[in-house]
This record gives sequence, C-alpha cells and structure tokens, in this order.
Amino acid sequence: MLAIIDALVVRRRRQILICVATATVGLVLAILSQAHEPALASLVTGSGLAVVLLVMSCLSSGRSRPAMLVVEPQHRAFRPPPSAPSVYLAAASALMLCLPAALLPSSSGAHWAWYLFACSAMTYVAVVRISDAWRGTKLHLRPEGIEERSTVRSLFVPWDAVDPARMKRPSLRGQQLTLPYAQPRLVHRRGLGSKKRLTIDTVHPWFIADVTRHYAEHPEHRAAIGTTTEYQRLLNWLADETYPDDNP
Repeated sequence: MLAIIDALVVRRRRQILICVATATVGLVLAILSQAHEPALASLVTGSGLAVVLLVMSCLSSGRSRPAMLVVEPQHRAFRPPPSAPSVYLAAASALMLCLPAALLPSSSGAHWAWYLFACSAMTYVAVVRISDAWRGTKLHLRPEGIEERSTVRSLFVPWDAVDPARMKRPSLRGQQLTLPYAQPRLVHRRGLGSKKRLTIDTVHPWFIADVTRHYAEHPEHRAAIGTTTEYQRLLNWLADETYPDDNP
C-alpha cells in the first residue's frame, strides 16, 4: 500500500506541491487575521498535517532503494528515479511555516530579531526543499559526464576526470558516492557542497557506483547514454552483480 502511495506522490508531485503551497498560504493568512481560537485551529491543522507527512517520509525512507535508472532519450541522460520522501519533506517544511505565523503576536522587543531569523531560515528551507522536489532528480548521467544540479549547488564531472581504479562502493546505507579524481581540474562546481560527493539517496548505492565505474572505464559506450538500447546493454553487463536490500 505504501509503495502505491509513494508512486502516486512521485507521479503527481508538482500538483501536490502546488496544493500544499496554496494551503499553507491560506493557513498562514488565517492565523494572522483571525481571532485566537480560529487561529489555533489553523495552527493545529497545519502542524498536524506536517507531522503526518514527516511520518510518511520516515516510513518511505525505510524502503529499499531500487537498482535502476530512468532513461531520458529527449535529454540524452540516465537518472535515478524521483523519491517520495523528498516530496513529503518539502510539503512538511511548507506547512511548518504556520508556526512562526502563530508566534508573530508574541514576538516583540529583543525577541523580534530572533523571530525574523527563524522565519527567514524556515522559509529558506521550505523554498529549497520545494524547488528540489519539483525538479524530481538531482543526478544525471550524460555522454559528457556526471551532472548534479539542485537549488543550492551545481556539479559537473567529465568522465575523464574520474579515476575508476580507485573507485569504491559506498556502504549499503550510504547516501553519497565519493568520486576519486584522476584530473580534478576538469571538475566544475558552483554553490554549496563537496565537489567529490554525489547525492544518491534515491538509487541503490552499489548499483550507481558500478554504473559510474563502468562508464569511466569504457569511453566507447558513453555516446549511447540516454538510449533504451544502451540501458539494456548496461543491465545485461550488470546481470551477474548482486544488490542486496540496502534497508534490511
């Protein structure tokens, strides 16, 4: 049942995020404009929904990540599938903005600066999470190299920059893949985060590590990345590999 819900959330994530953002604006306006008791009801509604979404995120995160990639021929890329937890967290972050709205009447004097800081921080987190969830997937494997793009960071690693001989599989519960570089000067990074680590929170860590090593070792196959034929060849090449449950 949870898998069905997660699949629906991923497929309709943009519509869901629009609805949540609209509902959040309505709840915040209700809290700011209504009397004490109605405002409390709006706060409880927003906070309650946020808690439910956080629980859903925890349950969904406990499921094993798939050893698969999505083929995008129109963009000439392979990418990991989007994740439902990122949508749950984005929606929960938006709804949590009801809390600072409820605290506004009591924020004055010396507490005003802290209130503004908390509001700014929570709004920033909500905007970043919604933007990333809207995008769906940060990581893309392209014929030219590996690209990771999010709201706060952009990383491009040409295949020739990777040293496959020193590449290792991460732990089964790993959320990041460390890339050893043979030519680090070829790597381009903007924004926050490390230039040596990729976020792999929606795909089996050993699978994506093996795929990355394969294309770093075999330049003759890179040009076909993003095609169904190449993806089938890749799966055939990996057929003898075993990918155990990463959330036992």
